[in-house]
Amino acid sequence: MSKQLLKFLPLIILVVAAGAFMGLVATRKAPERRILPDRGPLVDAIAAPTQSLQVIVEGQGSVQPTDEIDLVPQVSGIIIWTAPQLEAGGFFARGDVLLRIDPRDYDLALTRAEASVARASYQLELAQEEATIARQEWDMVRQYRDLGSQPSELVLRLPQVRAAQADLLGAEAGLAEARLRRERTEIRAPFNGRVRQTSVDAGQFVMANQSVCRIYGIERAEIVVAVANEDMAWLTIPQQLPDMPTASLSTAQRMAPVTPPAQGLESRQAAAPLTTAPRARIHTDYAGRTHTWEGSVSRAAAELDARSRMLRLVVEVDAPYANRVGSDTPLLVGMFVDVEIFGSTVDDVRVLPRAALREGNVVWVADDAGTLRMRQADVVRVRDEEVLVRLAMTDKEYVIISQLSGATDGMKVRVQGEESQQ
Repeated sequence: MSKQLLKFLPLIILVVAAGAFMGLVATRKAPERRILPDRGPLVDAIAAPTQSLQVIVEGQGSVQPTDEIDLVPQVSGIIIWTAPQLEAGGFFARGDVLLRIDPRDYDLALTRAEASVARASYQLELAQEEATIARQEWDMVRQYRDLGSQPSELVLRLPQVRAAQADLLGAEAGLAEARLRRERTEIRAPFNGRVRQTSVDAGQFVMANQSVCRIYGIERAEIVVAVANEDMAWLTIPQQLPDMPTASLSTAQRMAPVTPPAQGLESRQAAAPLTTAPRARIHTDYAGRTHTWEGSVSRAAAELDARSRMLRLVVEVDAPYANRVGSDTPLLVGMFVDVEIFGSTVDDVRVLPRAALREGNVVWVADDAGTLRMRQADVVRVRDEEVLVRLAMTDKEYVIISQLSGATDGMKVRVQGEESQQ
């Protein structure tokens, strides 16, 4: 009997469990229904307080020297000496002798010129003495013959004196030229600089007006930066226009009377001060570190670039090879650098990411009641990743940067930061 009971035990357990479940279902209470309010989608938003910002115009360019020339001898001859620094990359100071040309031919020419001056001086003294004797002889003849006429210049040998004076001037000019050519056998550096390349050595014969090396100055360096047309609105480039010629004036302007300036005063244009040059910051990565230099915009190019229609600005850096605090790396010629030009300052603007500016210059704003408001923004400047706008907002409102499909003005939204705090 017990074996048969054990046989039906699983079935009995299932029946008892089913009965208990049915009893629990029959006696349960209905759940309380709770209706949640529609608070809208969750969005990312940022605060955008108003601030005053100085507009920075960015550009790129390569460093090039302000002064660069070919060193050309003015006399011919064999090079007998070159300075040790006259090698590619060598530094030199203003006035340093860079090379010497064999001066012996020019020393001989100088001696001949000195001899010519001595000979011309003798001829002048001789002519002056002869003129003195001619005057004395004429006075003696006039005393005995009672002549009433005056002697001619030829009788007094005055033309001979003038010819001797002219010969002396010519000889002295030849001597000065010989000395100058002798001095030009030593070629000196015209400025503080560096050798870019050289093609001479001692023993080489060089011709006058033949380039022997190329050098550039190290007192200043410049970077040419192309600036877009719309960015020029934030920059004031120092310039002074020349006086307009009369031919370019209208007929009415030419016929109008000209009022002379007051005594002691210059013209209005000359007296007007030049605009302060915009400050610039140059930086680049070199030898594993980022280096920075300070400069300023000195001038603009003479014309717009024909292809890009951009204006090229020249940024100058003083003493690019001088040691600076925290860095001894010079601003090398040929470096590709990034340039930041500091322009005008704008007030009451908000900095927003590009994603926050919708089509038609509309910005989505989440107000303090959790409502999306579509507001028109006044776009001041657009950059790669951010925009500067003027936008009416309160301190408790946020700018929505999330992308929403079917967004409408007045819809409910939940700001991400506020949602986490609740």
